[in-house]
Amino acid sequence: MNETKFNFAHHTFELCTDSPSDISGWRSIDCGTNRTQYEGMLQWEMDSSYTETGLNILVQNKTTREELNTLRFFPNNIQDNCYSVPAETLIARYIIRAGFYYGNYDGLSRPPAFSLFINDVIWTTINTAKNNGEPFYKEIMYESNGSGVFKICLVQIKDGGYNRIWSKGVTPYNCDNITGLTDFTAAHENYPPDPVLKDSVQPRGTDTIILTVDVPESAPQIAYFVFYITELFEKDTDERRTMILEIDGQDHGTVEAPSKGETTVVTKYPVIVSGPTINITLTRDKNSTLPPMIAAMEVFTKWATHVKQNYKAPSSGAAGGFISFAFSLMIPFVLLLVA
Repeated sequence: MNETKFNFAHHTFELCTDSPSDISGWRSIDCGTNRTQYEGMLQWEMDSSYTETGLNILVQNKTTREELNTLRFFPNNIQDNCYSVPAETLIARYIIRAGFYYGNYDGLSRPPAFSLFINDVIWTTINTAKNNGEPFYKEIMYESNGSGVFKICLVQIKDGGYNRIWSKGVTPYNCDNITGLTDFTAAHENYPPDPVLKDSVQPRGTDTIILTVDVPESAPQIAYFVFYITELFEKDTDERRTMILEIDGQDHGTVEAPSKGETTVVTKYPVIVSGPTINITLTRDKNSTLPPMIAAMEVFTKWATHVKQNYKAPSSGAAGGFISFAFSLMIPFVLLLVA
């Protein structure tokens, strides 16, 4: 099977259609530069042919890697900040290597965090403060989808992250709202806002929490679920809070709540669901001494473009607000499960 070397960085791309060890076949793109330059047999080209957004800038704290001393930054959070890079449709697998360096390009000494998406699927989350602010790299083996192009998008994490709108959900009729203290210094996956995690719902007199999310299409579709389980009580040594997770009747395993003040993040993807309503249940496991508890949930589904344009969000708080999530066909329903 042929492989392609494709190196994406905060500053650089590289692509080859020969052996990954033969750099003569690479296409190399220096993000943010305004000129072509050479490094031995490697030719670094400008990135302006691959993106229509963002601005070029030089870093203030230079590194010995010349291609990392320029970058393209994306100040417009409304646009899709993406690169479209041609891919060979006959090549089955790609090696993607990404390098990152903040270099205090904006003079603020505030290294950003952001996520990378490849063809509508999240690849990794990056914190440029990692490695004491020095350059670092990520690498992945990625299988081509045959489209002839890779669309690689950057989504900045800021103030709760990903340009998400969090709304209050409707508390299930059989549940109480519980408020407690959490560790606000902890870093959680997906960077949920702190207020989201300090409130939870817990069933009253039963062992089950039932949640519903409305979606605009009835046909089977792929969904991405994120559950935030925060423990707000001090548990005795013989107490456990373990719950069974089901989505539209499908068993998705068990989740155990962490220690008091901590949050466990559970991601389920891909999940095949059918609209117009998705049903989620959290049920006390047979070995659990405590009922289930959940602080928040996010649900993302793919829509066809015509659905996105014509669909209007329900007025209920359960559906909440929604906004484009990194890619024009990825729309989140964001549900904060508190009163």
